Amino acid sequence: MTKSDVVRARVSPAVKVAAMENASALGTDLSTIIRLLVNQIAVTGEVPAELLKPNAKTLKAIRDLEAGIGVNRASDIDELKVDLGW
Repeated sequence: MTKSDVVRARVSPAVKVAAMENASALGTDLSTIIRLLVNQIAVTGEVPAELLKPNAKTLKAIRDLEAGIGVNRASDIDELKVDLGW
């Protein structure tokens, strides 16, 4: 007999419902999807790259930073502290 353990995670009720509905639309259930993810991490030692992709808001922040938009520069730590209000 195969032994199993239980993995629990807290998510908002709305997220749980949406995830369950999407899993059902894919022809499976949420437990199977979670089991697949946990098994993949166990086997590969990595989180699937697709899950680590930044969202649109993060990508915009990265582009803005690279373009110098909204970037404040300080010449030394004292100036930085003043800029931060410390």
